[in-house]
Amino acid sequence: MSINQLSAMGVLTFKAGVSIRSKDVARCLPRLLPVGGARSEKPITNHPVAKLFKRPNVIQTWFEFALQMHTSFLLRGNAYAVILRNMRGDPIALIPVNPDAVLLLEAPDGSIFYNVARYGLFQMAMLQGLPLTIPSDDIFHLRDVTFNMLTGLSTIGIARDSIGVAMGLTQQQARFMANGARPSGVLQTPKTLSVDAANRLRDQWNTLRSGLQNIGKTAILEEGLEWKPMQLNSVDLQFIDQLKFSVEEMARAVGVPLHKLGVAGESSRIKLDDADQSYVNTTIMPDLDMWEQKFVQKFDLDDEDLTADFDERRLLRAAESTRVNTYRTQVISGLKTQNECRALEGDPPLPGGDVLLTPANSAANGSDVTGTPADGAGRPDEGTSPDPGF
Repeated sequence: MSINQLSAMGVLTFKAGVSIRSKDVARCLPRLLPVGGARSEKPITNHPVAKLFKRPNVIQTWFEFALQMHTSFLLRGNAYAVILRNMRGDPIALIPVNPDAVLLLEAPDGSIFYNVARYGLFQMAMLQGLPLTIPSDDIFHLRDVTFNMLTGLSTIGIARDSIGVAMGLTQQQARFMANGARPSGVLQTPKTLSVDAANRLRDQWNTLRSGLQNIGKTAILEEGLEWKPMQLNSVDLQFIDQLKFSVEEMARAVGVPLHKLGVAGESSRIKLDDADQSYVNTTIMPDLDMWEQKFVQKFDLDDEDLTADFDERRLLRAAESTRVNTYRTQVISGLKTQNECRALEGDPPLPGGDVLLTPANSAANGSDVTGTPADGAGRPDEGTSPDPGF
């Protein structure tokens, strides 16, 4: 059984997990910020890398580009994009290529090159100005766990047995349904049948009874034939359990929790907000860290005191009632202004809504010892008499 990108994505659970995780990463929109800058600052937009965040190439949006790249990363452990540059050397486009079309080459001096096969007229046109073997400076390469520092381990390679089992179970299920969702059986007769007669009777029976379209049809048996159906054994009855285990294996392979895959009963056993928070912390954030650090490394952003920031907050958007209560607590606690909370909901600012409120039960540090309370009370300055108050 051949396991490749196409056949692996034919396993619906595996495809669902890869799609969910890749789409979640693609939803985290990237921005270019100064090192140490707050997320509330206005992002830099006049930088070549910032323009790639808006339009990575002439065909794809950022979401489509990130979706393709991260899907390749999850399948093959490697994702490649060719960097197109202008005459000044600034990046102007990222052209993703299939990992199966890339061969990494090492030179004796330690230089790294990528042999990129061109598939399709568009890719040939976009890469026509580049040699067949492209230097590593012009390749954006995301890699998974690696043992040689150069290429990541292929997920469908190390999980090929689990994927193969899932494919086998799916084919077994299809054959079972093609047999009318019933176990097979035997035709018995006290007479002796020739080989030709036995083959003819078997073919006629299969034609009449196999397939969902033949359910309910009446069979007429001849020559004393009698149908003896075979009963489901304990192994057959465990088929659903095998399917459930296969779903769990596929979820582990792509790092997606079961409730994200719509597994029945999972949502009722967990607290969704906490489960989603855990999923973002343990699965999505490492992916985003990888993307951010690769952009900084590949385009030398740290030399300009810049960093890439992928905003994951959209993945943690709670229910409306929860958000309102959170905003209320933040505003009355003096952590956020009203307009900052309104901006998170996409609402326009209100006049006077930029004032950071101070809780009524809070005051400046001070006491009758320090002499610096907010209302001017406390011990008088040295050499002065206290105000009698009248």
